[in-house]
Amino acid sequence: MNFKVRIVSFMLLLTLVVTTLNLTGCQPMSQPPTQASYQGAGVGAILGAVAGALLSPNNRWKGGAIGAALGAVSGYTLSQIQAQSANQAAYYNQPVQYQTTANNGVEGTVQAYPIGYNPYTGCKKVRIRTWQNGQLINDIVKEVCPAQ
Repeated sequence: MNFKVRIVSFMLLLTLVVTTLNLTGCQPMSQPPTQASYQGAGVGAILGAVAGALLSPNNRWKGGAIGAALGAVSGYTLSQIQAQSANQAAYYNQPVQYQTTANNGVEGTVQAYPIGYNPYTGCKKVRIRTWQNGQLINDIVKEVCPAQ
């Protein structure tokens, strides 16, 4: 296996693990699981499995399984934090930001801010942006509706 590929794969896996640990450190699980949370876990599992398999040339199944587990946790956690920040931004009608910095310099930020109101549905539109090390990795607009 190419040495550069192993280094890049290792850095990807390390970033996933550090980001997950930092973003989940002080966050209570106040949101019930949603479809977006499960999708985030699925995407994280796939990326983690690929990275884990690349990092473990002697036992790709083991590396893939460990990577998938770590990636699923990372993806699920990020989805939960995004949903929580969107709900808070809609409820308080002001921007919300979660930010963390690891000891090794990896930074993660989730910002949510209200951008409008849909009078037909009674829902508020919220823009959610996610950064890692200053690079925008996710930018979505979501409607947050009041509890029925």
